[in-house]
Amino acid sequence: MAVVPKHTDSHGRYDPSKELTADQLHRFGKVAQKAQKRREEEVERGTIAATARAAKAAALRPVVTPKRDKPNTVRYAAWMLVVMALSLWLMYMTR
Repeated sequence: MAVVPKHTDSHGRYDPSKELTADQLHRFGKVAQKAQKRREEEVERGTIAATARAAKAAALRPVVTPKRDKPNTVRYAAWMLVVMALSLWLMYMTR
């Protein structure tokens, strides 16, 4: 192994304004806030009221989330078949 001379340069204090851009500081702040919120939720998670709230939120959450931009073609086709069957029944019964 090579022998290297000891580093003698003194390190100055860390200044984040010199190291990080404004965008990086903003993203770091958002991540730090999410982490703090997650820590607070973990502390609160142990209480009975928090457990009841979580159970209620899980019960009220929809099982299948509807897609707003995509129409439900299966439901449309089923209702069309019902309407056609009723119209055929009406046509033959009124004759």
